[in-house]
Amino acid sequence: MTEVGIVDSAGVTETGRVRRSNEDSYLMRGTLFMVADGMGGAAAGEIASAICAEAFAEIDLIRTGGDAALRDAIRTANRRIVERAASDPTAAGMGTTVTAALIGDDGRVVSANVGDSRAYLLRDGNLRRLSEDHSVVAELIASGQISEDEAEHHPQRSVITRVLGAESTVQVDIFWLDAANGDTLLLCSDGLTTMVPEARIAELLSTDEACETIAKSLVDAALEAGGEDNVTAVVFRIGPRDESIAATPREILTSDPDLEPVEAGRPASGRRRMLRALIALAVLALVGGGLAVGLREAHFVGADETTGHVAVYQGLPIDLFGGIKLYHEVSESTLAYASLDAATRKQLFDHRLRSESDAQAAVRNAERSGP
Repeated sequence: MTEVGIVDSAGVTETGRVRRSNEDSYLMRGTLFMVADGMGGAAAGEIASAICAEAFAEIDLIRTGGDAALRDAIRTANRRIVERAASDPTAAGMGTTVTAALIGDDGRVVSANVGDSRAYLLRDGNLRRLSEDHSVVAELIASGQISEDEAEHHPQRSVITRVLGAESTVQVDIFWLDAANGDTLLLCSDGLTTMVPEARIAELLSTDEACETIAKSLVDAALEAGGEDNVTAVVFRIGPRDESIAATPREILTSDPDLEPVEAGRPASGRRRMLRALIALAVLALVGGGLAVGLREAHFVGADETTGHVAVYQGLPIDLFGGIKLYHEVSESTLAYASLDAATRKQLFDHRLRSESDAQAAVRNAERSGP
């Protein structure tokens, strides 16, 4: 039996015709895909969806997998959003939906969902909705009180019943799929599904075009229908593993203006070039041993993956194959990562190498100016 993997993938997001800002975020990273649709006053929706995307970007794809990784990322995101909302009055009431998919080495796709962002599968020309909406109208449909057609015009069609950031705990739907050659999967925000009928979505997904073209066509269809909300579509296709491009790195793409979007095909940013150089440096250190002293002196600021607190690490911010990390935590602050504003996060978490005293001083400065 031929093993399968990802052979093509792409994501597109647009603000739409009505909204002033884009509160959607999405992530494409190897075999991991995610869409988050933020909500809240001012720019809080953008913050919530970006925090969710950041939590997913922290998943260790080498050492972890399956439903546990997705569930943990969602719970981490929920905790950080709750903490941020509690510490920042301008972010009070913010939240986000999320739908995500992770493709394992065995060809199984595990997906997670909270809210009304959706996951779809197109197989043999037939479109199947994988996720269930957590919304008022979905409950009314399930109980037989209204029909699918009536739901499209129901006054509470945008009211969701489950969201990240509403409570300290969140219930996560997990579903599995055995991927097959030729499958096309779609993750999207409700800015697509409220504007474009599923029949039209199936038609656009059924083409032989590249995923980038399909994703753009889906978003364009939503805009042509009125574009009443932010709209995001992430499309990926399954094929024989020997053609797979799953190892090609894809960076976080988000609406947060303080996070630099990086798309496949663009020249590497200064940070990515720095990381490549650091990897080469680390390999030399491991092979020759002559740079061991330099590794001992190098420090950087990060966040503890268990507590979410700001921490100082010794070493290089690099994960190698087999779960090998070229760093370890040396101290942890009481300052929560999620409580920091975007400018402080960007300044602290750039993975710039510092001396230990400089790293500790940067954390103390953040503590003094933080919430």
